[in-house]
Amino acid sequence: MDIKTGNIKKLFFHYLFAGMGSSVISSIYTTVDTMASGQYEGPVATAALSVITPIFTLFMCLSLLIGIGGAIPMSILRGEGDEEKSNEFFTLSLFYGIIVCAICTAFISIFREDFLRLCGANDEVLPYALAYIKWVIVAIPAFFLGVILSVFIRNDGAPFLAMLSVICGGVFNIFGDIFFVFTLDMGIEGAGLATMLGQMVSIAILFTHFLKNKCKLKIVKPKKILKKTLHIAQMGFSPFIVDLSYGFVVLIFNNQIMRYSNATYLAIYGALAAATILIQSLFYGVGQAIQPLASVNFGDRNFGRVSSILKYALITSIVMGLLFFSVAICFPEAILRMYMDATDEIIEHGTVIVRIFSFAFLTLGINVVSSYFLQAIELSSSALIISLLRGFVICLILLFLLPAAFGFGAIWLTLPLTELMTLVFVIFVLRRKRAHFQKRSASE
Repeated sequence: MDIKTGNIKKLFFHYLFAGMGSSVISSIYTTVDTMASGQYEGPVATAALSVITPIFTLFMCLSLLIGIGGAIPMSILRGEGDEEKSNEFFTLSLFYGIIVCAICTAFISIFREDFLRLCGANDEVLPYALAYIKWVIVAIPAFFLGVILSVFIRNDGAPFLAMLSVICGGVFNIFGDIFFVFTLDMGIEGAGLATMLGQMVSIAILFTHFLKNKCKLKIVKPKKILKKTLHIAQMGFSPFIVDLSYGFVVLIFNNQIMRYSNATYLAIYGALAAATILIQSLFYGVGQAIQPLASVNFGDRNFGRVSSILKYALITSIVMGLLFFSVAICFPEAILRMYMDATDEIIEHGTVIVRIFSFAFLTLGINVVSSYFLQAIELSSSALIISLLRGFVICLILLFLLPAAFGFGAIWLTLPLTELMTLVFVIFVLRRKRAHFQKRSASE
């Protein structure tokens, strides 16, 4: 289907299923690892995976900075008909991905224990986190390049190949967890090994795209490198902040929990963090699905189509948010037991915490998808403000203010209040932008 002329509704769902499939399966790595390790080792392994989460989000946010940062201008240039210049952004993104990957691999390898302690690990949790991360370090190159290539391949008209790669990697990870964790009695270390091998499977499938005749991605000699580099950074900065902020919030959450309470509540938050990653990844899928659609049509000045894409994305986000909220309200105990061999104490306190936390799901999707949309049409400043509000400014203020002023229990209101307050700004921006599109569409 032609992105410029095809039926908007069909195009949206075509890219939506592929985008959500890719995102949800990629989050399987953390989710299934937490489930398997928590069932085998107990709550201490769930706490260890909560400590690992900021590292995964660091990898994700950097790869999205480079991948989406290059894919947005590439798509807009293709909408304008400039294939040569569009491939300059692909070439630069691939180059920067390799450089950043090498730096991260060296950093985590050398400072792994210090970094894990920074993320909230104490003497009880640290050995489990170290056993897992030693395999993750091996997989860093495949993880980085996998995310970057997946974004470009999706924008190159092959969304289902991008989805297939993460499905195959995720399925391998699931069966790998069963085999290594339980059959070979490797515990949390086996979960790390399964994750590493799953990433290798995923990247191998992505490389097959370059063997196909319809592949338009090519390595070319870029011109005006500094200007294009700054453009990549500008376009990718909002998705970078979205993911970085979540990892940063988890890091601060972990440390605040250990400051005011103990590892029992860290295990509860570990389950919540894993569930939130899964839910947030689905909203990422919606955002990534509309990115090529919005960017290409924006480049072609089809403002009416861009407005319709936004409408479908927001409706989808609202429906999904209501569904996730309902599940969390009705089945909090099941969610906790899914991620660990929960004790009576965890069930007693955790069910209340899950229900409070779940109110964030009602507005989280709207905020995430709106940020992706605004970035896709090169409104990077508005997208950045949304990301900063929900990821750093409001969230960090509440994380320190609420437990200090109202006691430890108030900390669980942090995310729901953050997303609700961010939504006020999102509504203001989207109403102005939609009116602008309607006016431009009518005039043309």
